[in-house]
Amino acid sequence: MSKSDETFNVNDSFPMMMCTCVKYMKESLNKRFRDAGFNVTNEQWIILVHLAQEDGISQQKLADRYDRSKVSALNLIQKLETGGYVIRRVDPDDRRANLVYLTDNGRLLLNKLIPLAKENITYMSREISMENMAVLKHIVKKITENIKT
Repeated sequence: MSKSDETFNVNDSFPMMMCTCVKYMKESLNKRFRDAGFNVTNEQWIILVHLAQEDGISQQKLADRYDRSKVSALNLIQKLETGGYVIRRVDPDDRRANLVYLTDNGRLLLNKLIPLAKENITYMSREISMENMAVLKHIVKKITENIKT
């Protein structure tokens, strides 16, 4: 065993640190939503945000944008549909596919959640300069590109 192997601490590795960070970011946003009286998870939030950017997209395209399996995305969409926040309609160009749309209630919910999400970003990035945040974003994007290829 080499000296570097002996001193390797998996908890101090970048991947482990990122996993821990992401876990706490999700928990923080979920708590912020819950404390404000909204029964929405960070994963459902992401679906709502993607639909706000492009309403009426297929379940598959939504899953691809969210980088989740079609089944995982479908489960989230069904929960949001049960809550009255989204609606699915058959794609007129491909009857095998469904298009997902925000409802008026979904738009109202999103408008209430956006300030909470912004507060969460401000909270988690306190004492970090804008420049350092820009560098961090660049690095994380590059690592993601490296892994996906």
